[in-house]
Amino acid sequence: MKQEHTPLTKEQYQAIKPGDVIERMLAFCIPMYLNVQKVEDGIIDAGWTFDRNTGLEIDGDIPLSVSYIRRVLTEEQKELLKTQKELSYP
Repeated sequence: MKQEHTPLTKEQYQAIKPGDVIERMLAFCIPMYLNVQKVEDGIIDAGWTFDRNTGLEIDGDIPLSVSYIRRVLTEEQKELLKTQKELSYP
């Protein structure tokens, strides 16, 4: 079942920086945690690329977005994931 897409604010997307961990919602319903590698030219690169203004995935092979950035994890949330060994990095 597809979740309602509730985007972050433009300011929140603009604040994302390398080293942040983001929660990608694959198929709009499956969480996946990614480490932001670089941010430039309106693009957030975390192994997958996302539009820095909308948080939607950019994929030239698929005309419609299949994932989006749901949130940026806090330091506490990152530590909890590390202890649970659930962080997945591309």
